[in-house]
Amino acid sequence: MSSTAVVERSILLDFFIQVYRYREYLRQSVQRDLKIRYKRSVLGYFWTILHPLGMMAILSVVFSQIMKIAVKDYAVFLFPGMLAWNYFHSTTMMSLGNIRANARLFGQIPLPKYIFIISLVSSNLINMLLAFVPLLIIMLVLGRPLTPAILFLPVALLPLIFVTIGVALLVATSNVFYDDTLHLCEVFLQALYFLCPVLYHRDMLPKSLLDVLVLNPLFCQIEFIRGLFYDGALPNFEIFSINIVGSLVILLLGLKVFSVSEKKFLYFL
Repeated sequence: MSSTAVVERSILLDFFIQVYRYREYLRQSVQRDLKIRYKRSVLGYFWTILHPLGMMAILSVVFSQIMKIAVKDYAVFLFPGMLAWNYFHSTTMMSLGNIRANARLFGQIPLPKYIFIISLVSSNLINMLLAFVPLLIIMLVLGRPLTPAILFLPVALLPLIFVTIGVALLVATSNVFYDDTLHLCEVFLQALYFLCPVLYHRDMLPKSLLDVLVLNPLFCQIEFIRGLFYDGALPNFEIFSINIVGSLVILLLGLKVFSVSEKKFLYFL
C-alpha cells in the first residue's frame, strides 16, 4: 500500500474516531438546533412532515395529472427521491454560513472545526428520517406493501450522508474565502436537481444520456432509497459497493480541503 493511500486511510479513520469521540456534544448540539429551528413555529416539528408532504402533493398533481407521467402510484415513486434530494440540498445550502456562524466558538471549545458541519448534517438527517413517516402512511393508503427491504434504509443512506458531508465541507470552506460561493451553489444545485432521477425514472432517458448521468453519485443514491420503498428491492450489491467507495472519496476530498484551509479561517472571518 502506497504512503498516499495510508495517509488518506488515516484521515478517514481519524474522522470517524473524532465523530464518535464527540458524539455527546453532537447529540446536545442536534437537540439544541432542532429546538431553535422550530421554537417560534406554531406547528413545530410537524413542519418536518408537512413541508415534504405538501411539496409531494403539488409535484404529484403536476407530473402525474397534468404532464401525464405514466408511473403507477407516482406519489410513492416521487417521495423517497424528493426526501433524499431535499436532505442534500438543504444541508449544502445551510452549510455555506456554518463556519462564519460558529467562528466565535473555535477558540472556546476544543474540538475539530468540522464537528459543527457534522452537527448540521445530523440535525437535517433527523428531519429527513421523520419525513419518511408520512411516506409509510401514503403507502398504506395506496395499498403498497411495506416490505422487509425498508429495514435496509440506514445502510442505503450511508453513501448519501458521506457525499453530503463532503460537499458541505467543500462549500463551507469555499464560502469563507469567496462570497461568490453562494451564487455558484444556487446555480449548480438547480442544474444538479434535473440531473437526478427525482421526478423521472431512468427508463425515460435515452441510453446515451443515462450512461453520463449515472456518473453523478446522487443518481444511484436516490434510486437506492426509492427502490426500498417503491420496488421493495435491495440495491445491487456491486453498484452499491462502488457508490460507497465513490462517496468516501468525496468525503475524503472535503476533509482534505477543509483541514488544509482551516488554519486560515480566522484571517478571513
